[in-house]
Amino acid sequence: MPDTSFARPRPPRLADAYEAVPAGSPFAAANDDLPLLVTKLQEDVRSKEALERLGYPRALLAYLRHKRSGKETFDALACDRLWPTTEFVRECLKEQRRRIVSQYRATFLVSLLATLAAGLAFLGTLAVLAR
Repeated sequence: MPDTSFARPRPPRLADAYEAVPAGSPFAAANDDLPLLVTKLQEDVRSKEALERLGYPRALLAYLRHKRSGKETFDALACDRLWPTTEFVRECLKEQRRRIVSQYRATFLVSLLATLAAGLAFLGTLAVLAR
């Protein structure tokens, strides 16, 4: 006999979602066998990765918002179940900024030197033609 009910399947319960998290997932429950220092370092690494995924401009705007409101914890990573301190986020943003500046420094210097060389060549050409 065919099923004629048009009922939608029930959405998963929140408890089902917690039980379905694989062991290696970053959302897995903390392992009580690990020392607190190791757990804290793992959380710091996950926070840095989440900030990199968020991107420097968005992370900076969120950091400034949190700093302006005087919050101690950075809530913008709550979707990843991470609540780093604003001090930690500030240090991560400094590192990201240094990396971005160093990445584009060489390109900027090459383009600056090329522009200077083109300007000197132009002035030399004008000097030769003006005689």
